[in-house]
Order: sequence, then C-alpha cells, then structure tokens
Amino acid sequence: TMAAKSDTNIDESCVRAAKVLQEADVLLIVTGAGFSADSGLPIYNDIAQVPAYQNLGLEYSDICQPQMLEKDPELFYGFWGQCYTDYRNTRPHDGYSIVKEWRNRIVNKSAAVSKSIQQRMKEEFESQKSFDSEEIKRQTPYLIEDPTAQAAYVFTSNCDAHFYDYFPANEIHDCHGNIELWQCSNRDCEEGTSIWRAALDHSFVVDKSTMRAPQNKSYVSNARSHSDAGKSDDKATPRIGQTIHSGKRDNTLQYMPPAVDSDAWVCDKGSNWPRCKQCESLARPAIFMFGDFGWEYDKSQEIRWDAWRSSVLDLCQNDLSIKVCIVEIGCGMRVSTCRTTSEDFVEDVIKTGSNATLVRINPDFPTAPEGSVSEHNCIAIESGALRAIQKIEKLWSSNSGK
Repeated sequence: TMAAKSDTNIDESCVRAAKVLQEADVLLIVTGAGFSADSGLPIYNDIAQVPAYQNLGLEYSDICQPQMLEKDPELFYGFWGQCYTDYRNTRPHDGYSIVKEWRNRIVNKSAAVSKSIQQRMKEEFESQKSFDSEEIKRQTPYLIEDPTAQAAYVFTSNCDAHFYDYFPANEIHDCHGNIELWQCSNRDCEEGTSIWRAALDHSFVVDKSTMRAPQNKSYVSNARSHSDAGKSDDKATPRIGQTIHSGKRDNTLQYMPPAVDSDAWVCDKGSNWPRCKQCESLARPAIFMFGDFGWEYDKSQEIRWDAWRSSVLDLCQNDLSIKVCIVEIGCGMRVSTCRTTSEDFVEDVIKTGSNATLVRINPDFPTAPEGSVSEHNCIAIESGALRAIQKIEKLWSSNSGK
C-alpha cells in the first residue's frame, strides 16, 4: 500500500538524516508553524477558525493586522492576548529538548569549528562597530553578553518564543519577532527603547465567546468559552484559545535575558491594554503582521544572525572538509521565508566547495523545488515534526553507541 511504501521511505530517509547529523560540523535548525503544532498549538489554517470570528466573517489575515488596533482595540487585544496566553501556558513538545541535544553534541564535537566561527564573528563586530549606533541600541530589547555563537543556530518564524526555554538567545533568530516582545503602536514615538519584554506576571483576560479583551479586566467573565458563541465543531483541532495541552511549561524563557528597560511596558492595575511608558500610546506585539509598515524588530539579533551565516560561509571557503547540516522542520509554502533561508544557505555552502545537506521534515511539502537544492543534497522526510525527530534521534543515539 501507499502508506507502507511511504513509511519505508520515511525510515530510509531518517537513517540518512541521522548519518548526516552524526557527521556534521555545523548545524542550522530552521522551524515553521509545523514545528509548534506538536505542542498542541494551532497552525496557520486553523488558528482563527472559531465562532466569534466566523460570525464576523473574519479570517486570520484580517485580524492579524496592526490597523486592527485603531479600528477595534478590543478585538486586537482579544486576538493577541489569547495568543500570548496560549503560548505562555503551553508546554513545548519533546522535540525541543531533542534538537537541543543535537546542538550540544555538534557543538561539543566541533570545538575547533565553533572557535573559528566565534573568532570571525568577533572580528566582524569589532571592525563594523556593529552594536554602537544609537538606532541599534534603541532597537535592542535585551543585552547579550557574548554576541558570538558556536557551530549551531536556530532560525524560526514561530512567534511563541518557546526556543528560549532551551537555546541560548545568541543562537536564535526569530525572523518575524515573538509574542514576548512588544512595541509602541505610535510610529512617531522616538523616546526610550523601542522594543520591550512583556512582564512575566502579566496576563490578558479575553472573553472567548466574542474573542474580545475589554479595556477593563473586570468586565469579562473568564468562564466563557468558544462554545458559548455557537457550536465549536472539533475539539481535537487546536485553534486560538483551544490548545491541546500536555502538561506544564517548566523552563519558561530561561535563556531570554532581562529587558534593557523593564518599565517600558505599562499596564495599570485592572487594565487589559498595555501602553508605552514614553508617549502612553497603546502597545502592540513586536511581531510582523499583515500589511505591517511599523514593525520594530530586534536589530541586534539580525546583525548576529547575518554575522553567523557569513562566518560559516567564510570558514567553509577556507576549509573544504566542513560539513553543514540544515534541519528544516514544518515550514510551509504560504510564507516561504524559512524554506528560502534553508535553500539559499545550502546553495551558498555548496558554492564554497564545502558539503551541505538539507534535511526537510514536512508532511505536505518535503521536497525542494526544481532548480534549487539538488536531490543529492536534500533528504525529504514526509512526516510530522516530532515523529521524525524522535526516529532520527533513536537512530543517531544507537549509532553513536550512546
């Protein structure tokens, strides 16, 4: 049968992937929404499929817009407040600790490679004075003592910030921002730091039957759920406000450094709507939304990622024995930033004469497009994230006689 055939293919591909990982000197992990799905969080197609939005004829792309804050702040904070609550209260799946283990193995094995990457990054930061300008300082939500990174990195479009429970902040690039970082909605606000960390003790109160967050928290009864607004069809599909929990989140953001300005986010007692301390305008998540021209992103983080990437390529240019492995997990076609990042990196490493392999784990689109990464350099694994990661881990740890 088809299923059996594809299972054998998955097993063979996982065997190849484990071997590539075992031999790798450098690891890039690239993740999209399909990676978070195994934690019980909703994917793109399902997030806004709840009665409150259906009754208003709204799709995800209508709600997830900065303009919504002016048009209908209750609906804006209902959406983002509920996302914040869902992400904060969801335990990251076991795949996080497995890929962290992969990172540790490769970094420990590739001490000399890590050292050369760090040295190259350090030289680039010093010669470019990368972090010195006032603009960069303004757009830096937290300070990182050592901005260099070793032989592993994470590039993610996920906004849940769950990687900060496992990976050092100097090895993470959130290409669309994350729910823990907020900014002023007023584009003329020039004072103070422009991106802040959300307070760890802050919670939003959302009426799930309307998906609204009134300005005053006491106006909503927490008990109401989606089912109060009409029949919620399928309890097994995660949606906003309906995640499929699997226990408590243990190490919440343990690797995210303290905020540069811990008071930039102001939320009066009983208020549901955070504000900017400087100009008192309403705050919004520092997440790249649809039709978003005012997004403030972490400039320092982007500088670190660019420097890591170019340092790896420079190292490959000088040492053709370097083997780079890119593991891309759950990255869809709708917003193709992550897929393009993986494909470009593989191609750029190959251009230096070194060796790169893309391990693409995706239940729907596991292959690479014509004219990009050749089949020889791409291992397609047609599977959900966690299942494939666990298979590869089992093979790798039994290979290495661990």
